[in-house]
Amino acid sequence: MKADYGNIVYPGPPLPLDLSALSGVRGGLPGTELEIGFGNGEFTVQYAAARPETLLIGLEVSHACVARCVRRIKELSNLKVICTDARFMMKELFADASFDRVTMNFPCPWPKNRHARRRVTAGGFADDLAAVLKTGGVFEMVTDVDWYAEEARQVLGGHEALSAAECETNPERTVTTKYERKWLEMGKTITRLLVTKTRPFTVERKTWNFYDEEREGGEGTAMHVRTGKPLPDGGLGFLAGASGTRGEAHWVFKKYYTAGSDADRTYLVETVSADDEFEQRYYLKAAGHENALVKLDGNSRVYLTPAVRCSAEDLARRLAEHAV
Repeated sequence: MKADYGNIVYPGPPLPLDLSALSGVRGGLPGTELEIGFGNGEFTVQYAAARPETLLIGLEVSHACVARCVRRIKELSNLKVICTDARFMMKELFADASFDRVTMNFPCPWPKNRHARRRVTAGGFADDLAAVLKTGGVFEMVTDVDWYAEEARQVLGGHEALSAAECETNPERTVTTKYERKWLEMGKTITRLLVTKTRPFTVERKTWNFYDEEREGGEGTAMHVRTGKPLPDGGLGFLAGASGTRGEAHWVFKKYYTAGSDADRTYLVETVSADDEFEQRYYLKAAGHENALVKLDGNSRVYLTPAVRCSAEDLARRLAEHAV
């Protein structure tokens, strides 16, 4: 089966995403829904096929799962998938009141205490959910872990802009997952939680200002940093393992590569950064003579987050310190 890579949305577009434009229909489709953590995409594809009037967007952190999903898509134009971590990017990708429904099928309950921060009951998930849902919109979580459903009901239902119904046991759903069908055939219990948004709510976004700079100053300007000095001679061995932290932003420099002659050289620096726990890997490019420029390499598909900006600023500072 041929994969339709046109259904994948990459980090390139400005944020927040224009859902009407993604739908390919003037004025957008009547409904917009989001699925978080779609796994192999079986449910996602069947759900989108059954609702051609709805734009369905799927977020999944696993590249392998995204690849399996797009192989199932065939000719569905109303399904778009994004490989990213919803815990950080959901609020960054979408404007307030974007979705009629947000769904999570069998999310990991993270039962160990040291992993509790990854649950939907931790961090700012309730705030982010309340922002992206439309007023009257619904969050649906289906799980085989009773205590997780009840914990989510109490935490999400206690939010100022959300209201949680009592959990349902073995609900009838027109589209189900393979795991769900197998579990029910074994006579075991499935629990569904429905949470409704009751009033408008918003949260602060950490990336939108960088995309505003991109639009105002031209491509890539949000991540441009001048060193004020020429590039250092003798390579960048001083960068090996160098790292930095600023608030929730963390970054580390890995390998570097050199191109060009001594008079016209360019460095590519492999960089890994994290905003809280949202990790990205990319290359920073350093080039120029008297006033070297550090910027995000054009082939790096990453979201413009504070950690990416911090890493560019730190690299420029280190290059300046070691310049002749």
